[in-house]
Amino acid sequence: MTVPAHSSDAQHRSLDIVGATASFVCAVHCAGVTLLLGVAPALEIVAQPWLDWLFLSASMLVGLLALVPGYRQHRRPLPLALFTGGIAILLITRLLHVPPSMLELSLVLVAASALITAHWHNQRELRSCRHASDSLTP
Repeated sequence: MTVPAHSSDAQHRSLDIVGATASFVCAVHCAGVTLLLGVAPALEIVAQPWLDWLFLSASMLVGLLALVPGYRQHRRPLPLALFTGGIAILLITRLLHVPPSMLELSLVLVAASALITAHWHNQRELRSCRHASDSLTP
C-alpha cells in the first residue's frame, strides 16, 4: 500500500510544528522557573527534574520523528546538525545539574532556538524538494 505524498507532507509539517512548539514551551518553562525562583522560592514545585527530562524526551522524540524522515527526502544536513547541537546542550545542562540561573537560562534559550530553527529549516528544505519535483513533473 502506497501512502500519498501529500499525507506524508502533512505529517512532516505537523511534526515540525509540534517539535518547534515543544521547544518553545520548554524554553518558556525554563525561563519562567529561573525568573520565578528568584522572586518566589516557594514556587520550587515547578522546578522538578522529571519535568525537565519530560520536555527533553518529548523534544528528542518529536525531533527524530520529523527530522530523520525529512533528511531522507531533502538530504540537507543543517536541520539535523542544529537539532543535534540543541539536544546536546540540553543534555549537558541536565547531566551537569546546572541549577536555575542566568547561565542555565542562556543555555536553554540557545538550545531551544537551535531546535526551533532545525524544524523551520526542515520545513523549508521539504518545500524546496516539493517545488523541485513539481517543476519536473509534466
